Amino acid sequence: MLITIDAVYVPESLPEASIREWTSRIAPDKRRKIAKFVRQEDRYRALLGELLIRSTVIGHTPLRNADIRYAYNEYGKPSLENGTNFSFNLSHSGRWVVLAWSASRLPLGVDVEQIAPVDFRIAESFFSPKESAALFARPDEERLHYFYRLWTLKESYIKALGKGLSMPLDRFTVMPTGSDGWHSPEAPDYRFVSFPLDAGHLAAACSSSDALPGEARILSWDELQERLLREPPLAES
Repeated sequence: MLITIDAVYVPESLPEASIREWTSRIAPDKRRKIAKFVRQEDRYRALLGELLIRSTVIGHTPLRNADIRYAYNEYGKPSLENGTNFSFNLSHSGRWVVLAWSASRLPLGVDVEQIAPVDFRIAESFFSPKESAALFARPDEERLHYFYRLWTLKESYIKALGKGLSMPLDRFTVMPTGSDGWHSPEAPDYRFVSFPLDAGHLAAACSSSDALPGEARILSWDELQERLLREPPLAES
């Protein structure tokens, strides 16, 4: 049950011709949703995320772009509608879009966050008592980084479960192990990994599989284009 984590850097600007070309490769309902974003960076992240999912499905399943349909569980987590043996989870923040995927059916969760100043008092609402104690025990210069490691790890777990925020973040604990790994006493069958994408972004992933990699594979624009440009544009509807 091999798992891959792919990441694509979100450019600050894209030519309008490129946006039109890439938008024609995604489903009409996704086009309309992306068009509603007010901020350009939100549109870019949403577009690249959809392109990353579709290019990966095309490259690793028998499905063609026009065949890709999503089903959603009661908490909104997507999967492929036709039951193809393929699992995925997407996250984007700041300048990165990240996709965890596997050509098999298994729980998968991934989260990426752009590091920005926070009010550490929110830890009392979203972290368990043990996590909060560990956070405030950190030296001042390490506390922000540790906060985002905990946050992304916890988000990746609830995304792997597919229950969204119906599962409160403070109901389970994620703690470091002696080998620079992470574990949760409430989730002994799950593996956690945490890694930076660059100096300003942290990512984490979670799965029930031991094949979870400890870093992301960085994909270029060329690699995305190579798969998608073989496929015809999708019709409007």
